[in-house]
Amino acid sequence: MLKDFNPEFDAIGIDFGTTECCTAVIRKHGPDFVALDPTTSNRTLPSYVGFDEKEPKCGKIVVDRMRNHANCTVYDTKRIMGREFDKIVTDSLWPFNVINANSGASIEVDTFEGKKIKSPEEIVAVLLAHIKSNLESYQGRILSEAVITIPSGSTDEQIVSTAKAAELAGWETVHFLPEPIAAAFAYFTEKDFLNNCNILICDCGGGTVDICVAKISGGKFELLNYDGDSYLGGRDFDKLLFNYFETILKHTYKIDISKSNKKYLLNQMCQNIKHNLSTLAEDTLAVDSFECDSNDFIPITREKFEILALPLILKMKDVILRSISKANLQKDQINYVFQVGGGCRMPMIKKMLKEIFPNSNHQCSIYPDWVVAHGAALYAYHLKTTKANGNKSPLSNRAVTGLLDRLKGVKNMVKFQFLPPKSSTNTTNIPA
Repeated sequence: MLKDFNPEFDAIGIDFGTTECCTAVIRKHGPDFVALDPTTSNRTLPSYVGFDEKEPKCGKIVVDRMRNHANCTVYDTKRIMGREFDKIVTDSLWPFNVINANSGASIEVDTFEGKKIKSPEEIVAVLLAHIKSNLESYQGRILSEAVITIPSGSTDEQIVSTAKAAELAGWETVHFLPEPIAAAFAYFTEKDFLNNCNILICDCGGGTVDICVAKISGGKFELLNYDGDSYLGGRDFDKLLFNYFETILKHTYKIDISKSNKKYLLNQMCQNIKHNLSTLAEDTLAVDSFECDSNDFIPITREKFEILALPLILKMKDVILRSISKANLQKDQINYVFQVGGGCRMPMIKKMLKEIFPNSNHQCSIYPDWVVAHGAALYAYHLKTTKANGNKSPLSNRAVTGLLDRLKGVKNMVKFQFLPPKSSTNTTNIPA
C-alpha cells in the first residue's frame, strides 16, 4: 500500500447509505474518516432529516426526537428517489406520505411552516450538504468534487436523481462508483492476495445487499459480475423484530402502538436488540417502555431471531448464488470472501457465508461500516493523481489498474456522472 499520500488533492469519498452515511478524505497516511453526526460525533450519520425547525437537522438528533416530531421526519429516501411512483414499496412506519406529483414521486412532510411537498432530491441534498459542510470544516477549505457510491443495481434514473441531489447540495463535480466496487478498491489497495484467485464481496448495508465476484490474475483485478437486491438489508431485519414485538404487545399486553408515536421508539429498540443479538444469545424488550404499569420483559433469543429471518437469509443466498453462476464459477472456486456493511456483523450472515463457502478465506478486516467510503476516497485519489501526473497514478502498481481497465469496458454497469457548474450543460462520461 502507498504510505505517503498528498493531502492537497482533497480526495473525497462519500458512502450515501439508506440508513447511514459515511465519508473519508485522503490525508498523508491514507483515508481518514470525518465525524459527521453533530450529536454523537460518530463517523457515521443516520440518514434521517428533520424539518421541525427553520434549519433542517440530520442524524441521531432527528432519530431521538421522532417520538415528538415524527411527522417532520424523512428517512429511507434512497428507496424512493429515481423510482416511479407505482414501483415504490411503502413502509407502514414511514411518518411521511409519498405522493404522485407531476415530476414523479414526491414526499409530503410537515415542517415548521406547515405541510410541504418536497422532491426526494431535496431531502437527500440536505444530507449531502451537511456532509459537505463537515468535510469543509475538516479540510479548512471549500470543496467541489467527490466520489459518491451507489448500489450495484442502480438504474439510470436513480443515478440522475442522486446527481441532482448532489448539485443542489453544492457539489460541482461528482463521480459515481458502485458500492461493492468501492469495497473491492479498498481491499485491493490495502492487501496482498494470491495470484489466480477468485473473490466474492458480500456488502450487506442498511437498505441493500450487493455482491461482487472478481478474479485476480497476473496482478490485475478482473470484475466478473456484480448483482444486488435494493429491498434487502439491515432495515428489513429490524422490521422482523418490530412485527414480532408489536404482535406480542398487542395480543398479550393489549398495548396497540400502531396509532401512536411509540412505534418509532419500538423501531429504535428493535435496532438495538438486533445489534445486541450479534454478541448475546438472548435479549429482552421492557414492556414498561410502552405501559408504565407493567414490569414485564419480552425475551427473544438469537435462535428465534434467526428463525424469523430465514426467508431474508434465503433471499440473500439466492443473490449470492446467482452472482456466482453469472460469473461462470462454482462455489468451491471462490478463494476469498469479504464481509462488508454493518449487516455482516450478524452471526447468521457469517454462518450462511461459511456454509456456502466452507473452504474459502473469510475476512472482515477493514471496519465494515467504513469500508465503502474508504474505497471511494482511494478511488477519488486515483482520479486526482491520474489527472495530475499525466495518466499515471501511484496506486496503479497494484490490482487497481485491472479494475479500472475492466470498468471502462463495461457499458451500463458503471457510470461516472460529472456535474459541471450550473451555467454549463451536464454530461455523463466514462473516464478514459
